[in-house]
Amino acid sequence: MRFLPYLVQDGKEVVFGGPFCGGAPYALSVWGQRTNNKVTLFYAKRKELHVRQKKALLNGATIYQVPYGYMTNVQAKAKRYAREHDALFLPLGFDVPEASNPFIEQMRRVRSMVGNVEQVWAATGSGMLARCLGEAFYPTPVHGVVVGLASRNSKQPYPSNVTLHEYPKQFSWSCSYDAPFPTCGNYDRKAWELCHKLSKGTVLFWNVLG
Repeated sequence: MRFLPYLVQDGKEVVFGGPFCGGAPYALSVWGQRTNNKVTLFYAKRKELHVRQKKALLNGATIYQVPYGYMTNVQAKAKRYAREHDALFLPLGFDVPEASNPFIEQMRRVRSMVGNVEQVWAATGSGMLARCLGEAFYPTPVHGVVVGLASRNSKQPYPSNVTLHEYPKQFSWSCSYDAPFPTCGNYDRKAWELCHKLSKGTVLFWNVLG
């Protein structure tokens, strides 16, 4: 929500394909509700909608469920729909150049608020969050916990202060590790687990989905 207005601008319909429990499609549905623009979401087909999918529907988004929904297939269907309907397609993680600068600016504002920290930790999927945090907090060490996607294989280079840690289980597996704040078991809670076990000193934990 911090940078979506910079991405969608005057787009009348925005299309996104993502995981069933992801926060990005839900954020898009909130934006669509606020701006009265159409949001179309693609997911892998499942027996019952996830709570965030149900909330996206309540916000007015249209949902398509893709049979045999490997993420590559979900993405392909979403891209084809966007082409056929002259709509704006956004990639996983909203990982496009237009998002980086406003996101980094927001992070620098947070840095000025919290003061000096010794480490920054966050979950990362497409790699965008870890890259932006690395730039905004440089040279403070930034630790990105890879959840779901292979962030380390991102086409964009990471700042030298970023270290990636691969979480051993899939995105769809919900982590039950105890956290002292609301967080998502499919995503941020996994990063919190490694942060709690491995971090040292004064730490800023960037929670995306609570």
